[in-house]
Amino acid sequence: MTAPPPGTAAPSRAAPPSGAVPPSAAAAPSGAISPPGDAAPWRPVSSCDRGCLHPRPPTVGHLRRTLRIAAFLLLLAHLPLLALTRLAGHRVSDAVYRCYMRGILRSVGVRWTVTVHGAHAPTSPVAPLVVSNHTSWLDVTVLPAALPVRLVSRADLRRWPVIGWIAALGRSLYVDRDRLSTLPDSVARITAALRRGDAVAVFAEGTTWCGAAGGRYRPAVFQAALDAGAAVRPVALRYRIAGTPTTGASYVGPMSAAESLRNTAALRGLAVDVTFLPLIPPGTAPDRRSLAALAERAVDAHSPVALRCSRRHCSARHAGCTRCAGAPRENDPVVRAPMTNEMNETSETNDLKGRR
Repeated sequence: MTAPPPGTAAPSRAAPPSGAVPPSAAAAPSGAISPPGDAAPWRPVSSCDRGCLHPRPPTVGHLRRTLRIAAFLLLLAHLPLLALTRLAGHRVSDAVYRCYMRGILRSVGVRWTVTVHGAHAPTSPVAPLVVSNHTSWLDVTVLPAALPVRLVSRADLRRWPVIGWIAALGRSLYVDRDRLSTLPDSVARITAALRRGDAVAVFAEGTTWCGAAGGRYRPAVFQAALDAGAAVRPVALRYRIAGTPTTGASYVGPMSAAESLRNTAALRGLAVDVTFLPLIPPGTAPDRRSLAALAERAVDAHSPVALRCSRRHCSARHAGCTRCAGAPRENDPVVRAPMTNEMNETSETNDLKGRR
């Protein structure tokens, strides 16, 4: 699920039906989180807040920040032109959409580096399920900018002005967080997309974390990979400034969309490392929980977090919490076959300032 870009307004305890996945496993997208007391019991809530953004990273001057925000808003104003590309078919519109996402990153001064471990694409006609950690609203632009994927988004986002249009142009797949009875249908749509050859990307933590801490991967969407016989492609996203990991781009706590945009546009030298990890082949794990745990561990190995919270709702700030840091993982994966061990690595550095 996705945290929508700023700049605009902003399963249960009963046994699930046959073929469904537990509501507690569903990944529910969000930007700024709501307090645990206000959240539905099946929605994961991050314990990160503004306190996670320290120490304060270096920033640009007010003029440059203003110009970056203006460039971002100008791109949003060109959405009607982007919509016209749909007339040329999905192949053309998807390519233009990727360029548009790269333009958004460039507008706020973000550079990116892509590293691929193993084969970049599976040999099967079934597309992979792409699974990533979730830190910032930038994540929903980084993944489509790096490869052609359809994002899994919250269903109510379709009704949002501008943001809903962007999601529609990216052919997002939707999950209704408030109607649990629709979850099997959502998983079925993701399964069908994978079988058609459309790579689908999901942020399985279900909400944004600061990066120094993270949430457990929710297994619901992994059922689609099992049903489709699809591989899983873990992707690690890590934000850095001058080579040092930073939480400065995080979109967490009671932070508003406008505040997050201002923070991001003010950062000097912000870059994101996008690491495509080896595919987890079909049949590696016997169930969705084991598959989720495998993907989580793969991402942690390349983008380690100090704490991965095992509670769905935790009132303690992660910085002062010791409950989960040394605790065993709840769903240790049961592996039927070794993960693909492909040692080919390619690295591509893309400075968006040098791209069109």
